[in-house]
Amino acid sequence: MKRLLGLTLLIMISGAAIAQKSYQIKIQLNGFKEHSLLLASYYGDKIRLVDTAKAVEPGVFVFTGDKPLTGGIYMTISPEKKKLFEFVINKNQQFALITDTANYALDMKVENSLENQLFFNYLKFSEKQYKESMAIEKKRNEFKKDDKDYKELTSEMDSLKKIASEYRDRLRQEHPKTFVAEIFRAMSETEKAGTENPKTKEAFYQLKDQYWDHFALNDPRMFRTPLYERKINIYFQDFVPMQPDSVDKAIDIVIRKAEPCTECVSFLVWKFTVEYQNPKYMGFDKVFVHMVDQYFDKESIQNTTPSILKLLKKRADELRPLLLGNKAPELVLMDTTGRYVGFESLPNRYTLLLFWDYNCGVCRQEMKELVPFYNKYAKKYDLAIYGININPDLANWKKAVKDRQLHWINVNGTRSIKGDYTKTYNIHGTPQFFLLDKNKRIIAKQFSVSQLKMILDDFTKKSDSK
Repeated sequence: MKRLLGLTLLIMISGAAIAQKSYQIKIQLNGFKEHSLLLASYYGDKIRLVDTAKAVEPGVFVFTGDKPLTGGIYMTISPEKKKLFEFVINKNQQFALITDTANYALDMKVENSLENQLFFNYLKFSEKQYKESMAIEKKRNEFKKDDKDYKELTSEMDSLKKIASEYRDRLRQEHPKTFVAEIFRAMSETEKAGTENPKTKEAFYQLKDQYWDHFALNDPRMFRTPLYERKINIYFQDFVPMQPDSVDKAIDIVIRKAEPCTECVSFLVWKFTVEYQNPKYMGFDKVFVHMVDQYFDKESIQNTTPSILKLLKKRADELRPLLLGNKAPELVLMDTTGRYVGFESLPNRYTLLLFWDYNCGVCRQEMKELVPFYNKYAKKYDLAIYGININPDLANWKKAVKDRQLHWINVNGTRSIKGDYTKTYNIHGTPQFFLLDKNKRIIAKQFSVSQLKMILDDFTKKSDSK
């Protein structure tokens, strides 16, 4: 009988273990009328749906799953896609959150979760601090900056900030092993980096070297917080020079720090690839090519299908020959007299490749600026223009050259003995400009005539100073 009782008890314990879910999060929302609730998490700069729960009774929802959730900041979302409140998930994934619709966060009661008790305590404290700071700010706006009252109120505001910082520091000291402590540490360091202004070069480099000391880019939990994206953006905004090579190096540093977290690495690779696919600034298409060559060509990146990979490589192959600093691919095209002429042997210090169409309205406007510019400055800058018309109608092209007094080298792109100019120069519209130096290396592209003088002056000044 004892053996049978022991066996029965063992079966009961085993059954309970099997029934235990890896995560079981009860959400009770008093006054909530909807019949379903969504669970989502931050995912880099996005929000990703994680689970859906139906009401087990009015306002009560239970999210369960057989696999534990990756830690991070999660949120409940209504069926209308409205965020209700955020909370923390870490190792303990068996807890309950009870509140009502009057104020989800401030009325929150937590059962069986120290992490969330700390989290919501801070939210309540932060809300109180916010109201006090707004009251001070309202009073402060009544005075001028040099008034005594203004300075006293500013001191009060600084005191509030200090109290908030001390609150977070105390929490980290008292609960150092919690994920909430890590979040607060990252918050403090991110705020510090975003506001501190180093006064010397040494201070700048010290701040830069220490920037990632208290932030784990390879922590999938931190990846599921809004701090992840903000931390990266501040780094590139404040510490990385606006030069393609510098950006390439900084990206490599950040991605290496994200290893071996595959989703973190993949997120960063895609983030920078998309950002520099159509860059805001001239020359930064080099970063896109770097991303394809360094990562998509060598590593397995999430959310990359064979067709997407093929398109990325194709685009990189189109851009690679036209990167700033590369020698411009030679073209040998027919001029208005029927001769085939290239630009490679031109002796000028600068050569402007101009792709245009006599039927193009924008081209016409650019030509109105370019003709007087060329007449006035061609000798000063030792500038040659190699004008490539893309229209196959030779008669109307020649007429446009004559009527518009285009007194430079005029050739027709559709009459070539050295390949297709549209593929060679990735031409999908007009006008397009490429400025070359004496060695026919590309020094500028995708600019307008109004920018040409500034570009020539800048490059001439840099060249002459060497």
